[in-house]
Amino acid sequence: MPSGSLEVQFGIRGMTNFSSWQEDPLRPDDMIAGFVLLFLGIVFILLYSLVAYFMYSHDKDIVGFRFLFSASIADILLLFNYTIWPAFTILFKSELITTDMRHWVQMYLDWVWFSMCYHYMVIAWSRFAAIRYPSSFRIQSRTFSYTLCLACYVAAMIQVLCTHFQEWYVTFYYEPSHYGMLSEDFEKYLNEGQSLFFATFHFLMIIIPAFFYGTALFLLLKQRKNGLIGQTFTKPVSTQSRTEARLIIPCIFNSIVFIIGQIVITIGTGEGKWATWTVMLLFSMNSAVNPVLLLMFSNIIREKFKQLFIKHKPPLSRLYSTVRARKETSSTRCVMDNISSGEPSNDDRIIDHSYL
Repeated sequence: MPSGSLEVQFGIRGMTNFSSWQEDPLRPDDMIAGFVLLFLGIVFILLYSLVAYFMYSHDKDIVGFRFLFSASIADILLLFNYTIWPAFTILFKSELITTDMRHWVQMYLDWVWFSMCYHYMVIAWSRFAAIRYPSSFRIQSRTFSYTLCLACYVAAMIQVLCTHFQEWYVTFYYEPSHYGMLSEDFEKYLNEGQSLFFATFHFLMIIIPAFFYGTALFLLLKQRKNGLIGQTFTKPVSTQSRTEARLIIPCIFNSIVFIIGQIVITIGTGEGKWATWTVMLLFSMNSAVNPVLLLMFSNIIREKFKQLFIKHKPPLSRLYSTVRARKETSSTRCVMDNISSGEPSNDDRIIDHSYL
């Protein structure tokens, strides 16, 4: 499972009552646990799918959308794994798979989780590259971008194959009566290296993105300070710095949510079925927060959503063609155009999105 101490409190207590629970009809708490996860899963998977489609449809103009789109695939799978799947196990009172299939299902679950973690690192690098090397980042080829994204999934698969067949590896499985997941041998999980392995991996997936984000923010502050030295360049430079900071915020915030989730799970969420249910909820919310953040901080995605509900709307073709035109012009000429007008042009507002 993803976390280094995922079910410290749970073990296998209460399993003697599983047979009687399975034979009983659904109780109110069973329906609440199952339908809440099912509802959250459906809502956020649909929302994220729309956001992912918007990003993919404009990834030729907005380089950062390529990395975020790739990450959205892993996040949507995670939403299914930690909402829809456990919801069905609870509502049907069945594990839905045989005992022999647990190991292979665990491989799939860990592959998706590791893929998401590697995307944290790649997305953080993309934020740094967009600020440190803006010109080369804007002309980055789709092949190169998606090759990096594919590497996340390949590295995750290699990691799964290198760990799942080790003697120390312990399988986790969905336990419907506990509203979540349990381990087949929790003492072995804690004492023979698997817990340490996950803790170390998650620590690296926190430290590496933190380095890129910290460096990117430092560069933004430095650019803003340098821009304020000359009175003529104050408005364009400060506007760009504020926009860059705004675009990096959702990525940083998502990393913070990931860190908080790991801390809460490590400390513990209590004992009993609602504790395991809370773990499922924490894992799912780690992915569910991403489309909400993108809606909050991306004007293009917000405009696309508005088009779904507003019948008469201005076309966005001019907006995207302007992004392409901006890529083909020199930064010096754009700055001089802004100086002559005295106000940031529409291009200035649009080009900021190419960093997203």
